[in-house]
Amino acid sequence: MQGKKSFVLYADQREVFEELSNEDAGKLIKHIYAYVNDENPESEDKLIRLAFLPIKTQLKRDLKLWEDKKQVRSEAGKKGGLAKASNATNPLAKPSNAKQSLANLAVNVNVNDNVNVIYKEPVESLEVNEESHNEIFRKLWTSNIWLEGIAMKNKASIEQVRNHLNEFRQEQLLKAELKVSEEDAKKHFVNWIKRGNPIPEIEANKYNKSTLIDNWW
Repeated sequence: MQGKKSFVLYADQREVFEELSNEDAGKLIKHIYAYVNDENPESEDKLIRLAFLPIKTQLKRDLKLWEDKKQVRSEAGKKGGLAKASNATNPLAKPSNAKQSLANLAVNVNVNDNVNVIYKEPVESLEVNEESHNEIFRKLWTSNIWLEGIAMKNKASIEQVRNHLNEFRQEQLLKAELKVSEEDAKKHFVNWIKRGNPIPEIEANKYNKSTLIDNWW
């Protein structure tokens, strides 16, 4: 997992640790840290190897999402660089010249073809980044009425909905699909559940919160 500074353990993985002795649980967590630090650990303990398999699968899945997100950001950066280079040679791209140039264009068109060209000032876009994305989900995490509605529709507990909401937050973050508002996040979360991501059937109220390593909260 070279280049990646954090990873996630999920609440439903706790069952694996609960079935192990404290000694074996300690061996497993050390094995996980060795794996994510590219040490290629090989345990001689069959129990540890078996317990690690589903966790390893999830870690690989998360890594793939992270790499996809990194690639998307890289391509976006390249496109941004090309746009800046293009703007440097385009007089209409410069704020000081754009309005005057378009005004001249409007005069010429009116004289020749009697068509009105109206210039509108650009609307400043909202700044969207990882922190603003996480802040939206912090608010949803405490929106009890909305959470209760989702829980009732999906026959789940509020804590299960919160766990699932956090998985959705992380997936959107890894895909660089950052949310711009609470309504945007709510709508896409509900659609995400409907599109084949049902809330897992975990024993109600068994867990209080997701076990997070990236400290987003």
